[in-house]
Formats: sequence, structure tokens, C-alpha cells
Amino acid sequence: MTDTLYRCLNCQRTEDQIPLISLRYDGKSAWICSQCMPVLIHHPAQLAGKLRNAASIPPAPHAHD
Repeated sequence: MTDTLYRCLNCQRTEDQIPLISLRYDGKSAWICSQCMPVLIHHPAQLAGKLRNAASIPPAPHAHD
């Protein structure tokens, strides 16, 4: 039996190194760490090549005062 070690799709750190969050997108499962989650939310295009169709994900809208 092989143990599966999950990795952040962005920084490649493992679940032994940092908390990972499971996600599903475009019919696929992936993992992202707690420190890379803001990239997914605010700059998803930076995940192009790491997450399929990431360039087409719009960033979350937010207003600045």
C-alpha cells in the first residue's frame, strides 16, 4: 500500500508541512495551502499552468476605501 502525500498546487508544500484545503474545479480535484489561498482568490491567473483554465477565473471583486 502506498501513502498518498498531497501537495499544494501552487507552492508544492505537502500536507505534512502546511494545512491544505481541498478544492474541485473543472471536474478535477486539487489541493491548495492556506498561504496560497489568497492567490486563488485575488490573482487566479497566476495559477495558469498549475490549475486548468485558471486564466479564465475572474478575481474576487473587492472595494478599497
